[in-house]
Order: sequence, then C-alpha cells, then structure tokens
Amino acid sequence: MGKTTRRKFLAASGTAVSATLLGPLLFKADKAFASPALVRRNVGAMDASDPILLSYRKAITAMQARPTTDPTSWAYQAAIHGTLSSAVHTSWNTCEHGTDFFWSWHRMYLYWFERIVRKACGDPCWALPYWNWAPGSDLHLPAPFRDTASELYTVNRDPAINSGAGSLNAIAVSVGSSFAFTNFYNANSSVQSPHGSVHIEVNGWMHDVPTAAQDPIFYVHHSNVDRLWNLWLAQGGGRSDPVFDAAWTSKQYTFFDENGNTVKMNACQILRAAQQLNYVYEGEPPQVLQYCKRRPPWPFWRFEREILLRLPIPPVELKAEPVSFPIDLKEIRGRIAPVVKSQTDTLLLELDEVEADKQPGVVWAVYVGLPAGAEADAKSPSFVGTLALFGSGIRSEKRHGYKPAHFVYSLNRAAQASLKANAESMLVTFVPLGILIDGKPSRPEVNSPVRIGKVTLSIERGKQAQ
Repeated sequence: MGKTTRRKFLAASGTAVSATLLGPLLFKADKAFASPALVRRNVGAMDASDPILLSYRKAITAMQARPTTDPTSWAYQAAIHGTLSSAVHTSWNTCEHGTDFFWSWHRMYLYWFERIVRKACGDPCWALPYWNWAPGSDLHLPAPFRDTASELYTVNRDPAINSGAGSLNAIAVSVGSSFAFTNFYNANSSVQSPHGSVHIEVNGWMHDVPTAAQDPIFYVHHSNVDRLWNLWLAQGGGRSDPVFDAAWTSKQYTFFDENGNTVKMNACQILRAAQQLNYVYEGEPPQVLQYCKRRPPWPFWRFEREILLRLPIPPVELKAEPVSFPIDLKEIRGRIAPVVKSQTDTLLLELDEVEADKQPGVVWAVYVGLPAGAEADAKSPSFVGTLALFGSGIRSEKRHGYKPAHFVYSLNRAAQASLKANAESMLVTFVPLGILIDGKPSRPEVNSPVRIGKVTLSIERGKQAQ
C-alpha cells in the first residue's frame, strides 16, 4: 500500500467511511497527520475572491439545498446550536452557554461543521476563517459578508452593521478583563459576555440562540472565540485547562461527520487543536500542549473560594440609562487590602439570578469605583467587564433550557484604586452601550429590562499545586 498523505486522508474522509473506523484515527491525530496543520486565517485579510470564501459560499449553497433532516444540511447544523422548530432530532438545541463547557462544546461543534463544509465545497484543505473582533480591531462586519449578492449575506442583521456604517462597540467586545483571570472557569465564564456582545450588536438572526447559527458570520465569529481560548492559555502564569476535573473532561457530546454519521466527543479529544484536530490559527503563538490523565509539566493552580459578604441591594434593573449601587468599604477594607495586591488571590464580584423576559438587545459596560467625571472606557482601572445576556437568563428561550445568568468580575484593580483614594464606598455602575454609527456611539434601545437578583463579594485564593 502506498504512503497515506494528509491530502489523501482528508479526501478519503469525504467518502462513505464509518465513524467507528474514523474514530481511532481522528483522536490520535498528532500521530495521524504528518503534514503541517490547516490554517484558520484572518477573514479581515481576505477579499471576496479569496478561495476560502468562494468555497464557503459553495458549501452554503450545497448545504442549504439539503433537507432539514439531513445532519449535513445548513438547517440541521444550525439547529444543533439552537432552533425555533418544535421537531426533535439528535443533538438539536445542545449548545452550551452560561456553563463550564462553553469553550469546549463550541470547539467540537466548529470542528465537525468545518469537516462538513470541506466535503460540501470539494476542497480537502478548507479551513474556517476567523473574524478578529478581539483582541484585534476588526470591528466592522467583514466586507464580503456585506455583499448582497453573496451567500455570505443575510438581511437578518442590523441594517447599519450590514451597510458598513455601523461597527461593534470596542468596549462591548473587550476581552482584557477575561484574559486577566488565571482560573479557567472564570475566564470561560467571563469571555461569554464579549462573545455575546458580538451576537447582540450584529443583531437579526445572531441576536438569539435559536436563530444565530443560520447566519454565515456565526461560524467565523465563533472561530475567533475558539482562538481566544488558545490565546488565553498562551499567556501562561499558571493558566490551564481543568484536566483533573472528571466532570469537565468526561462529558460527552454527539455531533455528525461529513457523511452524516454520529460521532461522540469529549474535552480530552480537543485540548491540543493542532495535534488532535489538525488546525492552527494564523499568527497565533505556539499552542499550549495539555493532556488529560497526565501530571502536567507546567505550573498550575488550584483555587478555593470563600464568600466575603452578600450585598443587600435595592432592586436593580438595567435599562437605557446608567444605574449604580454602592459597595461599602468601611467594614471590609482590612480584609480586601492584601487580596487586591496579591498575585494569586482575587476579589470577585458575582452577579446571580440575572434575567430578562426576552433578549434585551443591549450590552452594558460594568465599572466599579469609577470616579466622578472620569472617562468611562475599557482602559480605566474601574472597568471590570461587560454584561451581555446570550444563551442564559432569557425567559423567552425556555425551549433551549432556561436558567438565570451568572456573571463574575475581578475587582483587584478597581478596588485597589478605590482603597488608594481612601474611598468609603465604591459604586458598581452599569452603562448601556450602543453600536457605533459612522464612528460615533449610538443610543441603545432596551427591548427588555434586565433584573439582577443577588450580588456577592468573594475571595478566590490560588495555590500552586504540588
């Protein structure tokens, strides 16, 4: 038998091969692939004639022509993420939002979607591009997706975003506060807000979980979200996937390969994207190699959390005007002073029972201790992140599995600034954000107020594992 090249393997995987036979090869891909990994490129560097986008368009046409019951159809793949249909099919409405499995589930989902597109377009080396909305500055919808004659376009978006006059709000999609976390679970939770901000500000289909994946930009957006996972790990400092948490590593999900066969996957099979899934991102640093069931060669941390206090708050509703509530520092100053200066401990603000009757359609910037008259932007030490409801906390999406939303923010920088200023209290302030129109912030319209039920201050202590 002749030597199996990477191209021959990929081409063969487009034929009717059973998932049972593919499985052992797929998930030992670090040994199966002898050639360099496929490269997921920055869509911002592509024009409409780029072969990657032409192939994507070809695949969309082919997949949209297939019946909804075909697992390789556009409709079925979108329904895996979410759907308004009352029909029941394998894996529909199984996406993870507001959970510890957000990053991992979406990586699996994109991987199998990418394989389906690869076969549908006939290009065995096709790789899903990414929209670099953060930590880059590509805040406009990529131009090829605004072409009304293209399969990449849909009228189901904000008209200003579709025309190019509108762009994402840089504060809404900032990931700096998410990247500051060392604890995987906090980072995975925090990054869901800027991710949700993109959904909300693109609007239309992207606005809601049950329709989001019908928009071709969805997958390109989530390619960047997946890339952020790699970039977060690459910062080092003890950042690690929770490879010793059996609940995280063993949870299994069902998807479909390019031939419509069911396949099952868990987190241990996706930790090393280049080795296991055969892709890298254009311009990314070397991927961090992590393993299940093996003591890591890298320093990592274990985290213990203790509740400092539960804040008695007045009813908090987020609407179209900024709203605040105070944190009294007089009684806790002595306890938090060493925490906010620590390299291993974190003062956390946690918001629970956050909900709205329907998608609010707005993102809020969250500031803690913002001085009067100070500029409210993502560079301020008072900026702790954003609040964007997407996938949890929305009562109208009960079919998807309703649960209140939870948000966590690090207060170390903000609290340290307030203590230095000898402040007796610090205000937690929520500022609604609108998309930019011709470079200027627009006034957002809130479709449904957001209610915050509980507020907790916690101390999370990091300890390097022995």
